[in-house]
Amino acid sequence: MRATLTIALKEFRGYFIAPMAYVVVLFFLGVSGLIFVLTMAMPQAATNHYRGVMQSMVFITLMMAPVLTMSLLALERGRGTLELLMTRPVSDWSIVLGKYLAAVMIYTGLLIVTLLYPLLMSVGGEVEWGTILSGYVGMFCAGLAFMGIGLFGSAITADQIAAALSAFFILLFFWIMGFVAQSVPSGLGDVLNHLSFIEGYLEFAKGVIDLKNVVYFLSLAGFFVFLAERVVESRRSV
Repeated sequence: MRATLTIALKEFRGYFIAPMAYVVVLFFLGVSGLIFVLTMAMPQAATNHYRGVMQSMVFITLMMAPVLTMSLLALERGRGTLELLMTRPVSDWSIVLGKYLAAVMIYTGLLIVTLLYPLLMSVGGEVEWGTILSGYVGMFCAGLAFMGIGLFGSAITADQIAAALSAFFILLFFWIMGFVAQSVPSGLGDVLNHLSFIEGYLEFAKGVIDLKNVVYFLSLAGFFVFLAERVVESRRSV
């Protein structure tokens, strides 16, 4: 556990050295802030139109996650330092989890900053905090899955651009399942809906924290982090 935290903190500090991290942070906060400002003018209840803001932030996270995570393992492989790191007395799980936690910490920080939006809304009108907090739980759970997929993309290649593209296409695959489900027979459509990010998040946005949706996102996160660990372990035999 100590090794995992050490790697996580080192990677977290490293984010503030790379200029790309600042671009990602500004992109997330800038776009979400713009959407918030535009929706504030809509003639709807505050909570109703903020639900749309939260759904937009999930999609922004989907685009941001591959860039935020692309260097986690790919950069180490490209520099040849991953093999050096594996010669130290740390397990593959410590390496993978440490890097994953660093990305999650950045994402969590961004979510905390965006809580300023509903706080501003509460000054000018009534806000249903239960619905908003449920939406944030959903965004956090979805973010865990997105970062896990991004980590896996970074594990399978030494090229950061290829890592980002790999993760993006996997994320896009899970995203469009919800749209494909509408044009296929009901049985298959139900399966695709259950696998879709959209279906998984919509209940959170409605103010419902359903355990099956929490398990869905956590299972995806765990599965892709596990795959990333398998890839790193396979490097020991190369």
